[in-house]
Amino acid sequence: MGDRQTVPSGLLQQTRLFRYHPYQWKPCVVSEQRFMSLIAGNLGVVQRTLDAYQIAWAVCAGAAAHLYGNRRPIQDIDILIEPGRLPDVVRLLNQQQKVVQFDGQRILWRGIKIFDDLTIRRGREVYPFTLDADMRSRVRRLPLLGSLVPVLSPEDVALHKAVLARGPEEGKHDLADAVAIVRRQAFDYDYVQRRLALMRANGSATTVLARIGIEL
Repeated sequence: MGDRQTVPSGLLQQTRLFRYHPYQWKPCVVSEQRFMSLIAGNLGVVQRTLDAYQIAWAVCAGAAAHLYGNRRPIQDIDILIEPGRLPDVVRLLNQQQKVVQFDGQRILWRGIKIFDDLTIRRGREVYPFTLDADMRSRVRRLPLLGSLVPVLSPEDVALHKAVLARGPEEGKHDLADAVAIVRRQAFDYDYVQRRLALMRANGSATTVLARIGIEL
């Protein structure tokens, strides 16, 4: 019951956390250095757990965009694992006395969010996005907060964000992140086309790619 749930406040210089009290959760303010230290330690726990039990995984979303493009402050770590293994991860963390939140679709634990499916649904449109064999083969090992962790390829990170296409009005930076990744990273355009097909985004591919500055 001593775990803390991080609540991003936009700027990390003063980050609000919720500390457990026998009768309620009480907010407290920690420094950016302390906040990053907490997340770094938690990432190390998750890395050791997933690697020890050979569960395929990779850092994705904002933290991956931080490594490949814009260096906005990291507020949390999103992780995509192989499909169907979330209950196993919950069990493994519980065995280590880690108190996690699990709603059947994602695990939340002290600044770490773990998913096994990041499929985008918009009205009747569905864009599948799971850690398939092709995606796994392109994962890179990169240093993040003191750990050498697997990270989705820049192509996968940028395409997922381009399809999401959320902007500042929603408190997100998807398009800005995707554009920055395209500018800073070399892309495999054959793989881009293949991933778009797997995401069933072929029909809207021109629009998606134009958003982030790619012309096939």
